[in-house]
Amino acid sequence: MKAFGPQGWWPVTPSGGTVPAYTSGVYGQRCGRDIFEICAGAILTQNTAWKNVEKALEGLNGAGLLSPGKLAACPLPRLEKAIRSSGYYKKKARRLKDFCRRALREHPEGFQKWFGAAGTGDLRAELLSYNGVGAETADCMVLYAAGKASFVIDAYTRRIGERAGLGQGLSYEGWKEEFESGLPSDVKMYNEYHALLVRLGKDFCGKTAPLCGNCPVNPVCGKRI
Repeated sequence: MKAFGPQGWWPVTPSGGTVPAYTSGVYGQRCGRDIFEICAGAILTQNTAWKNVEKALEGLNGAGLLSPGKLAACPLPRLEKAIRSSGYYKKKARRLKDFCRRALREHPEGFQKWFGAAGTGDLRAELLSYNGVGAETADCMVLYAAGKASFVIDAYTRRIGERAGLGQGLSYEGWKEEFESGLPSDVKMYNEYHALLVRLGKDFCGKTAPLCGNCPVNPVCGKRI
């Protein structure tokens, strides 16, 4: 935090805007519109860079499609065109439609009431039962959309953790347990901790050429050079 400051995750499109923006100091459950955008973004960001997701969300906004009902009813060719920048857009279009259709069918009360009323574990388990929603995607939805304490594990987190000597070859759930057992169960803590690890991975802890010399965690990293 001292090196990078608050990260303002998860970015959502402000009222009247067209592109997601980072806003510091926002933790806990979001409004229904933001919850759904975060869920859509979590699906779209699978196996691609966030800049590509921003373009896809901008495309959905521009086409008036960024709502569960509109996405559920949208013909696949039109939806695929709107999110083409996100990569694997045909698969993701189907996943988005499936996600919206099931959510509308099983939770007519809406995303805000659904995410607000469900317990952390129950919500995560239910989201994992949705087509195309894996552990990382579900944890992003639970932490950033529902505002419930569920630590997100991604490639940056595993890379940094392994280099720091926290573990080798752990499963997703193993890494999740490693972090959650060592940190207070706190939404703000999990939010910033994960976001800062991503920032560290992007700026310093590269996959093939880590910039260890000026890295903020160099003193405690087993790979320091």
